[in-house]
Amino acid sequence: MKVYASTYLEELKQKWLFLQNAGNVFEYNLNVTKSKYLPENKIMYMEYNPQRTRLRRFPHTIESLKPAFNEKLFNFKKIKPTELLMSIKFEETNISMIINKSPLTLYHTLICPDVSAGLSQCLTLPAVKFCISFLLNIEDKEKSFRIGYNSPGALASVNHLHLHLLYLTTDLYIDKVDMVLLKGTNIYRLSDKMPTEAICFTFNKSMNEDALNLQLQELFDFIVWLCDHDIPHNLFLTPYRSGESVKALKAFVFCRRNFCYVKTLNTYNIGFCELAGYVTIGEEELYENVTEQDVIAKIRKETGDVYNEVYEYFTKSNDIVVWSSHGAYGNSISVIGLEQTIYIPRYPHGFLYFKYSNNTTIIAMAKYTLRKT
Repeated sequence: MKVYASTYLEELKQKWLFLQNAGNVFEYNLNVTKSKYLPENKIMYMEYNPQRTRLRRFPHTIESLKPAFNEKLFNFKKIKPTELLMSIKFEETNISMIINKSPLTLYHTLICPDVSAGLSQCLTLPAVKFCISFLLNIEDKEKSFRIGYNSPGALASVNHLHLHLLYLTTDLYIDKVDMVLLKGTNIYRLSDKMPTEAICFTFNKSMNEDALNLQLQELFDFIVWLCDHDIPHNLFLTPYRSGESVKALKAFVFCRRNFCYVKTLNTYNIGFCELAGYVTIGEEELYENVTEQDVIAKIRKETGDVYNEVYEYFTKSNDIVVWSSHGAYGNSISVIGLEQTIYIPRYPHGFLYFKYSNNTTIIAMAKYTLRKT
């Protein structure tokens, strides 16, 4: 499932710059004239980008977390051929890398899986797998590439599946947050010391493929649960940015209680960028006067009390007891309630990943303890 991202990134950067300078392809030439960390704790990084406010396409109103695709509205089937930077074949999915005509950053590109299929703005497992694999396999010099996603109700502006590839060299709030372990060995939450909340899944390139797939499935199961419970959400994927050469990735999931249907273009809105600590503003007076506390207060208002429910999802007990039919460390295990027999290694404690009897739908990873029958 590996994507050798560096193979594609050099070509992508060259084509993006060529089109940016060619004229008549982008809505504007990217020209961020001012930037700063907001005073106080200097955790929110802000850029003044007035062209995006004035020239970007007005966003769709998407009123459901499971919207139907609408061929009549703007979608990525309607782009000009020059806007397609490249196509990447990933397993059974065709990934189109398309310029964002109203860029926030250098090399701002849309990651669009299976464009011709007309997928609505709901994440799929192949889309998540591609993005995780892509960032896990970049070279150290490319660690400024990040990937973000806005769900319906969380600032998605086009109801056609896409994620954003951004190039952000600046360290952001989310790069430096304190975290505490929430579940297992790779699922964290932000520390209570932090002014905002998020869930973080970590991935390491050194993991074997089976273990990585299990963790990917766990992330995707959580996303599905959010959709099923009408909880709008944003994702921000970023490589570890420490001085060490660590091939690892953090996948932050931000949840919110309140739906945001339409972006107000003359102010700033709370999407994955702002939640990660990257705020872009198009009005100069607002840029000069907004404070860190203003941004944090707006994030908290959008978030509401949703994390009470989210933390319960992760902390509810999923420990089970299974019995061996061949002694304390047997091979044939009957799992209570699932009417299924599973082979496991000969260890008295560990983790199993259970499936329904048709062996196609993953339920959850659960801790087991063996006992004699």
